[in-house]
Amino acid sequence: MSVWFILLCAVVLIAYAALGGVFLAFSDFIMRSLDLVRNQSGIEAMQVINVEIMRSVFMVLFMGMAVVSIFLVIYAWFYVDGVPGRLIMLSGAVYFAGVFVLTAAGNVPLNNTLAGLEAQTAAALSFWKESYMTRWVGLNSVRTLACFLASGLTLAALVIR
Repeated sequence: MSVWFILLCAVVLIAYAALGGVFLAFSDFIMRSLDLVRNQSGIEAMQVINVEIMRSVFMVLFMGMAVVSIFLVIYAWFYVDGVPGRLIMLSGAVYFAGVFVLTAAGNVPLNNTLAGLEAQTAAALSFWKESYMTRWVGLNSVRTLACFLASGLTLAALVIR
């Protein structure tokens, strides 16, 4: 592996882990806290979070890592031999499928449905309790694991190179 690619992989490892940390916080305590606040304030707070996250550094990192992950897979396929190459390809694929695609296919539709509801209505509370909290948090937990797996695979590739 060339020096620039090793450095890129080191940055990728940190980015995957940082994104995983954000996802972990949501799965571990943020969503539970939003569910415990009185009335339907948690719904309203999540609606605001879903708007604000679109203008955040997190979103730049989230989207950027999708592009970088595809690059890792392609570059490693052609230029990185042996087990390190396979680990890097796997790490990029795990992030892209387990985080980016899962978000687009699962979390985003749930967020869009939540955005279309008036927070203080019975329909919003029903969707929040019966669908959003279980499905969104479950999907988010998979994203957390995918980020940590991708960072571990990248670390393994760097260690055994």
